[in-house]
Amino acid sequence: MKLSFIYMLPARAEFKYAIRRNLPEALDLAAKLEFKGVEYNIPNPFEVDFKHLLRLTEDHGLRISAISTGSAYLEYGLTITHPDFSIRAKALKLMEKCIEYASTHNSGVVIGLIRGRKEGRSLREFTKSLIGSIKMLEDHCLNYNVSLLIEPLNRYEADYINNVEEALRIIEQTGEYVKILLDTFHMNIEEKNICEAIIKAGRNTGHVHIAENNRLPPGLGSISWKDVILHLYNVGFNGYLSLEALPKPSFKEALRQTAETLNPIIRSLKATC
Repeated sequence: MKLSFIYMLPARAEFKYAIRRNLPEALDLAAKLEFKGVEYNIPNPFEVDFKHLLRLTEDHGLRISAISTGSAYLEYGLTITHPDFSIRAKALKLMEKCIEYASTHNSGVVIGLIRGRKEGRSLREFTKSLIGSIKMLEDHCLNYNVSLLIEPLNRYEADYINNVEEALRIIEQTGEYVKILLDTFHMNIEEKNICEAIIKAGRNTGHVHIAENNRLPPGLGSISWKDVILHLYNVGFNGYLSLEALPKPSFKEALRQTAETLNPIIRSLKATC
């Protein structure tokens, strides 16, 4: 397992749980703290100089751990289940471009907020729309060797796919190109037991977001990170643990706090297992 952090590219939308300033400085510090990746939250992939972003990332010895899409929802209201088919089509085009970007480092594309809400539709109708849109992305995922990462979100942020069990139902109806993105903050709200939920997700786990129960960086709350990392290891997960937390008291301290809390656990696990 290796550490990553989320960086949100410029947008007007408010999103408190990512680093949003001084990318070169953040990449430089992260590399010194033994982070291995960065997850870019991109509001509009058609307006990004991705070659420059990729070069900057690689020049710091890091890889792109995932491409997040939540800012596209927050900035433009795009969702892959939108009742307006023209808006849905725009969201799917955006997802295709993100898939192409993610392919540079064989990472995944997050389906979190961009999946949308039921908005008065029945669960059956909404699920049919969601699965239909995911299947429309299947060929692009397979051609570019990229996974879609379904993220269960807590009930206050999403009205469906709030837990691992619901995410697994989507995977059963789509395919192996769809994985689960486990987020410890959301799991702390929705799952009876985080470690049991990790076991349930098992080898369907494709990516992990990390934050404490209070959404601060690891080590500043009540989550048992030794247990979380051990259970991830036991289900065969060897991907990225990506920081999505309030960058307090500063983004530098948030990165340091995360590294100081988790790197010793990861090193210890590698030495004993």
